[in-house]
Amino acid sequence: MNKLLLPIDGSSRSLRTINMVKHTFAPDQVEVVLLMVLPSPLSTEAQLGLARTDADAQRELDSFAAMLPGFRVTTALRTGTPGPEIVTYAREEGLDTLCMTRATRGFLEKMGSVATYIVKHADFLDLFILGEDGD
Repeated sequence: MNKLLLPIDGSSRSLRTINMVKHTFAPDQVEVVLLMVLPSPLSTEAQLGLARTDADAQRELDSFAAMLPGFRVTTALRTGTPGPEIVTYAREEGLDTLCMTRATRGFLEKMGSVATYIVKHADFLDLFILGEDGD
């Protein structure tokens, strides 16, 4: 069974990966891991009180898992910088495939920093990186 990692930040863009999984795989083909990376306590977001709490993040992950009825889904929370945390988690857990959406920053930059980091550092994974508009 293929172990499929979906990094989720809660944005509607990132949740598109859930629909991709439902339309691409049968529930018996993949084991899905939903991963949310929370900012470190020293980040600006955390310092301003804008970061999710672990409990809030877990509730979100549980609601996202419910969007995959019939699939074997586990959830995980990490704290730190998203790109490195996602790659480290995938390596530690022996995951096979990663599916995520990319944020387009402008005409010249085709991927956001997290997707770029993952492409450069996760050569051990099969990657599906979806564009914001489905490309």
